[in-house]
Amino acid sequence: MNGARQTLSRETLAAIPAVTTRSDLSDCLGRICAEAGAERFLLLGTLIDHGGERPYIIASNWVYDTVHILGLERLARLSAGPRTCAIGEPAKPIATDGDDALHLLARHGHAEIYCVGLNATAQRCKALFSSGRVGAIDDQMLPQAQLACCYLLSRVPADLLGTPPPNSLSVRERECLRWVSEGKTTGEVAMILGVTANTVNSYLAHAIRKYGASNRAMAIATAIRSGTI
Repeated sequence: MNGARQTLSRETLAAIPAVTTRSDLSDCLGRICAEAGAERFLLLGTLIDHGGERPYIIASNWVYDTVHILGLERLARLSAGPRTCAIGEPAKPIATDGDDALHLLARHGHAEIYCVGLNATAQRCKALFSSGRVGAIDDQMLPQAQLACCYLLSRVPADLLGTPPPNSLSVRERECLRWVSEGKTTGEVAMILGVTANTVNSYLAHAIRKYGASNRAMAIATAIRSGTI
């Protein structure tokens, strides 16, 4: 669908800097979603584990049963690779041909789905916009919605982006963060744990990526705030 207006309203843009709570985040995403002609939104994040990437939902107004039936792994595959529109690319709906997940979603009121990539934070995020009617979503407005979501993610407090729960860190990752938080050097932590300094640095790097942090200090602060250490 091609709409005449290709900018978000001032009211929606003004609401972005005011987001401080989970409710604010959902309300703001709902505004962005509606202005693009969509009915539903789902903000998907990714955690980095030793076994690979693990998807998680940051915010959504999808019906719980739909998410539960579909499952996070199928949801991640649904939005993987070429199905995601990067910034600057023309918006295209996800094709339904041969995909059982999309047929399932269509039966639950998601007849048309777009997925856009968001690059505002260290966490890899994607936004899914959907509608119960094909052609309802304005593909000319989606780039504006995509940029607004990036702006939103860059402004909200980190804890609203669904920082990993305590059990997302391995025992070794927690130990390394705890010792470093107490002022130990990498070499000292290596001696305490009976591993090499390179191994300690690897554990710390994994912890930093899992928390979407930019450095050790931020990862330590997140771990303390979440009760991990």
